[in-house]
Amino acid sequence: MFVTKNLYQNDDAWKNTPLGFSKETIGSWGCLLTSVTMMLNGIGYDETPVTVNEKMKKAGGFQGALFIPSVLPYVWGNCAYRDMQPCETTPAPIALIDAAVAEGKPVILQVDWNKQAGIQTHFVLVKEKKGEDYVIYDPYKYSGDSPDKEVLLTTRYKYNGAKLATEISAVLWFNNYGVIPPEPPRKTNLPLPAEKFILYAAEDDLALRAEPSVTGYLWKRMLMNTELISLEPKDKAKAKIGVQGQWIQVQDPNGDQGYVAAWYVSDQKRSPASTPTSKPAASPAPGSAPTPGSAPKPGSAPSPAPVPAGALALYPTTQISLRSKPVVSPETLIRYINADEQLISLEPANQAIPKVGVQNQWIKVRDAGGREGYVAAWYVKYAGGSTAQTTSATPPASGTPVKVRTTAEAVSLRNQPVVSDATLIKRVPINYEFTITEPGGESKVGANNQWIKVKDATHEGYVAAWFLTR
Repeated sequence: MFVTKNLYQNDDAWKNTPLGFSKETIGSWGCLLTSVTMMLNGIGYDETPVTVNEKMKKAGGFQGALFIPSVLPYVWGNCAYRDMQPCETTPAPIALIDAAVAEGKPVILQVDWNKQAGIQTHFVLVKEKKGEDYVIYDPYKYSGDSPDKEVLLTTRYKYNGAKLATEISAVLWFNNYGVIPPEPPRKTNLPLPAEKFILYAAEDDLALRAEPSVTGYLWKRMLMNTELISLEPKDKAKAKIGVQGQWIQVQDPNGDQGYVAAWYVSDQKRSPASTPTSKPAASPAPGSAPTPGSAPKPGSAPSPAPVPAGALALYPTTQISLRSKPVVSPETLIRYINADEQLISLEPANQAIPKVGVQNQWIKVRDAGGREGYVAAWYVKYAGGSTAQTTSATPPASGTPVKVRTTAEAVSLRNQPVVSDATLIKRVPINYEFTITEPGGESKVGANNQWIKVKDATHEGYVAAWFLTR
């Protein structure tokens, strides 16, 4: 269950407030804004749609009336935005939503609020599962609604079959690093040194903390190339740049002071790699804004190892360490990885699969910025599936089309047998049916390190064999 307080976009206190940088109002188009506000309050903040609207505007979180969820972590450090998963043409990933809700994680759903043709976009926040339905926090207050009145998703939004799998047209996945953020310490207000020394954030997500430690209170996260003024003498600060375990006390462009990890700063601006941006939708439905990436650390990096065929995509279950060796030590720490960053296993699937979730096992991976190292296997999970499957099915008669089903939610269909953003065609739900199109492909079903060429009614591509069964 996710617990928060009901807020309504059409509340008299803010319904006429302009939404983002537009002439639309929160009352008419602020369902996602209001759902996000309820979500933020549920993870320990105290906001209203008006305060979230203003803070997101200042942070660049709007394109006109278009709300950009990926900006949220830069304003509220306890919030992690993972992804928006469209499912207008495929069944919604109910099992994944159920699992997130059972863990108390916030999930926002896109539904159709009107019986007209097409999706008339509306967003709601899930409270809990009830039978075959979800109890929701609906940000739009209808006649008779009140915080103590239970609202069921498919009772209210029932224009596409009145089933969860068809009524949900997109899922916004979130996470948080703690249930309630600790009380903030008193802010420092040190004078600037006479000799001004400028530093720059070498990566997106650089944390400004109250103490020189990864456990220090998180004031905020900053984008790559954010300009920082060192509060320490130039010689002292310069000697720390790029050094693991060192921290530098700085002031950001807003005048906020704190500590940053010295191994994530530079004395020169970096040139970020180009990232494709999604074209904003014409309506205020959320677009897929680019997820902040990670720039390479200063210094030359070794040539990347090739990603093995059948490589696993993984996500951390919490913030974890990327290490140069499979040993917990200050000397082996490369960087910290947040729970919403995808990792690619550099070990063959048949080696990596038995380790996932197992205490005292390590997996060699590549992070989103191309760096390689080891992560604790007991703190990672599959990005889109479960464990490898086995099969003992009788081979089909010659010439008979072989049907297979997916064994997990969000299994990827790819145009090549390689895990990469560039190869993704689409994700499909559990029990989704494909037809094998390669001779002898049925012999690979369930294999830990194989891919199978398949097709459905609209696409042909490759699926990891370990996520298929007969």
